[in-house]
Amino acid sequence: MKYLITLLLIAQAILLVRGAAAQAIYGPTGEYRGYSQTSPSGVTNVYNATGQNVQSFQTDNGQTNFYSPQGAYQGTSTTPFYATPNTSINAPRQAPQAPSVKGW
Repeated sequence: MKYLITLLLIAQAILLVRGAAAQAIYGPTGEYRGYSQTSPSGVTNVYNATGQNVQSFQTDNGQTNFYSPQGAYQGTSTTPFYATPNTSINAPRQAPQAPSVKGW
């Protein structure tokens, strides 16, 4: 019975946190600095070591919008745009063409 209750509690905990991903943040010397948590909608909240929200951001189509802990918009960052080359990768080779002489 004790084993069954433990499994039930674990299953409930998994269902509650399912869909959200969290990651610990450590400083350069290994000290715990806080964590970030990303919701299923793609919003990432960053928390300091005491659990206070210090930053939120959301990335959509290469554009990241930043928000304060109170939800005020703070700015946008976009990823660089790289032009595609004018040649296709793995494009079939063209057959060599015979030289032509103009004016004859």
